[in-house]
Amino acid sequence: MIDRVWRALSVSILASAAALAPLQYAWAAPDWTVGPDFAVAVSLSPKAAARLAKPKETIVISADFYGDSNGKSPRMENQVGQIVMAPSQKTEIPGAGMARFHGPKYDKTRLAYVDTHGLQVLINVFSGRHSSPDNLLDCDFFQDNIAVAARAPIPIHCKLIGE
Repeated sequence: MIDRVWRALSVSILASAAALAPLQYAWAAPDWTVGPDFAVAVSLSPKAAARLAKPKETIVISADFYGDSNGKSPRMENQVGQIVMAPSQKTEIPGAGMARFHGPKYDKTRLAYVDTHGLQVLINVFSGRHSSPDNLLDCDFFQDNIAVAARAPIPIHCKLIGE
């Protein structure tokens, strides 16, 4: 008797859960889209080029994708009021040159929680730390809307720290 009651109850619970599952998650389904590809052109001062060439040091280019919060969803914000829109991307090149990035895949519905600047990208450049535990380079950075980044290669100039 208890087995039949338990079986009937479990079937009823599973049927109810199955009926509600599409409704429960329908609102949270991400609307994935891909941003534009972009490139970064890294140039080095003569001293930086010489220093990086001798110990076979590399250059790392990092791209972070975010949007400044519009205040509609504070729980999505990080400690500086930004909403992470896509995973960071990094690439490493052996010296001065071009680094190409694929457009970030992100949830387009998150744009409702960022300000009018939309999806932004922050580009930082530093040494690969193969010959030293410390960064050797003092580089420009780029921070703007991803559409601006996609127009032309982003020029980043680096010199040695203290140069």
